[in-house]
Amino acid sequence: MSHPSRDSLGRALALGLCLVALLATAGWFFFERFGATHPPGAVAAVPAPPEPSPGPAGMPDVRATVIEVVGAVEWAHDGKWEALRVGHELAPDDSVRTSPGAKVDLKVGDEASRLSIPERSEVRVGEVTRAVHNIELQRGRIDVDYHGREDRVLRVRSENGTVAETRAARFTMLRNGDMVAVATRGGSVNLSSAGVTVLVGAGQQSLVMKGAKPLAPEPIPLEVLLKVASKASAQDALCVSLSGKVRVGTEVFVEGEPALVASDGSFRADVPRREGLGQVKVVAREPGGEIREMMMACRPPRARAGPRQAESVKFRWDEAR
Repeated sequence: MSHPSRDSLGRALALGLCLVALLATAGWFFFERFGATHPPGAVAAVPAPPEPSPGPAGMPDVRATVIEVVGAVEWAHDGKWEALRVGHELAPDDSVRTSPGAKVDLKVGDEASRLSIPERSEVRVGEVTRAVHNIELQRGRIDVDYHGREDRVLRVRSENGTVAETRAARFTMLRNGDMVAVATRGGSVNLSSAGVTVLVGAGQQSLVMKGAKPLAPEPIPLEVLLKVASKASAQDALCVSLSGKVRVGTEVFVEGEPALVASDGSFRADVPRREGLGQVKVVAREPGGEIREMMMACRPPRARAGPRQAESVKFRWDEAR
């Protein structure tokens, strides 16, 4: 007959052995499952979030922002012209044009640099990144106050292949027909065309005629050259016929309208007679922005030889049938 205390002890020993075996099996399973990846004493690192993938090469990361608008200014976005307002951001391939008497100022990103587009001008925004700011001057002029940084440049292009490039300068670029001019007031500008580059320093200007090589830089003239002669017109419908001379690259406006200036600086204009017009204003504007005005008297109509004889006029009336 078995003793009760011995039976209890045996059951306890058997239960203990089963527990040890179970723990050993669990330990072996844990080591096989996780030990090779995380050895004893190692801490598993939390996976870092994936780095944002960079955008396509050349993707613009800054925008040209409108900070001032005077008069009627329009912009073309997706091929449609609309009124431009302060705060608008211009994307690549957007164009801006100014009406007579209008002006718009732009800044690029958070830069203090300012691009001013005066009246009768049109500019297209090119690729704008943190390294390169590209602008295309399609007609008129652009006034630039560009603050310097070593890691970026400004390039202003024209359709005839002329390029003005700078890291820091105050300058004006003018496009008038096939002529492009750059006048620099501070810093320096590299003006390139037809494979040749000239350095236009502070107080200098240079011209490019019809995509040819840039002319050697010269000092910006202190006075504006404007010579104008007038003559009576053979037509009573004209107030006056003007002919004049300016320096090559100078813009001429007659009564607010641009006059065509030839490659030698000569120009002419016929001004129609209108009620109240007694004088004609002629304005010459150099590439650097210097202006000179002249007032030319409107010639009186030619005196008639005498009163015309009344002519008999016959009317033939057609009756409705």
